[in-house]
Amino acid sequence: MANITDVSRLANVSKATVSRVLSGSRGVREESRLAVLQAAEQLNFRPNATARSLATQATDCIGIILSPQLGNRLASMLPLLEGALAKAGKSMLVRFADEAQQQQLAVDELLGGRCDGVLVIGAKQSMNQDERLLQLDGVSDSSNFNLCYDLTFATESACRFLLGKGHRQMVLMLDDKLSPAGKSAIQGYQQALQQQSLPYNSQLVIDGTDNQQALLGLLNRYLPFTALVVQQDAQAADAMRLLREFNLNIPQDVSVISLEGSALADQLTPPLTCIEYPSERLAQESVRVLQAQLTQSLRPADEQQKFHGRLMVRESVVAR
Repeated sequence: MANITDVSRLANVSKATVSRVLSGSRGVREESRLAVLQAAEQLNFRPNATARSLATQATDCIGIILSPQLGNRLASMLPLLEGALAKAGKSMLVRFADEAQQQQLAVDELLGGRCDGVLVIGAKQSMNQDERLLQLDGVSDSSNFNLCYDLTFATESACRFLLGKGHRQMVLMLDDKLSPAGKSAIQGYQQALQQQSLPYNSQLVIDGTDNQQALLGLLNRYLPFTALVVQQDAQAADAMRLLREFNLNIPQDVSVISLEGSALADQLTPPLTCIEYPSERLAQESVRVLQAQLTQSLRPADEQQKFHGRLMVRESVVAR
């Protein structure tokens, strides 16, 4: 196996020059740089990651902090992030943290020398200002850049789709009505109703932390509804099962639409209509923006960058 000495001999330069070229340092003549790169390619030389990190003071590792409660979305996001990071020559170190304090401790640990940068998915509070930090779908203020799925747009789009099918009584099931994501979804729900001059009924907006209990409470109050909008596909699966136990057919009696669109959507009966979470675009943009911040070619923005989902029509919604 070739080493740095072999490369320096073939390129006819010093080992220090080889090290500077392979670490991307400046101050090397173009002739020498090309000779080193050609020699390294000819010898199929790949510098040891540990040695490279010592030379460059970089780990080429990006930390990913996220909640295990992300469920089906987690299954799609991690492989996409890993692929995008691999294309950028970076590896990935994952930490699971659910509470705000745990998330901040994980950020401090990873930025303490283990990772060059950190992506926090679903932060429960705004993180300390740091150009090495990027938030995805998290609570943010003007101190940190935050990429996010536009839940207001997604919810409004889902409701307008249902309204176009003749539905007027629509239930909105959320993870947490009081969370920033919950408030964004309610805003979209209200906007869709206002466009049709329909009243807003807060009783039709429920917390889905305990999916079955929330929907059971609604059914026991005999509140009429013909459609259900859920934040996650897993909530749709639970709701469909419970509705059938009450002899309600999907979609003939109750249409169901989700704001997630994971792999689970195709596996349900009937297949679930969704506003699909833009996993691939968010993964690619997260890596691009974080890299730009790390190289100081992009300063953290003072506002969120929002991404829209797309409507995927399947079989869980029918016209009234």
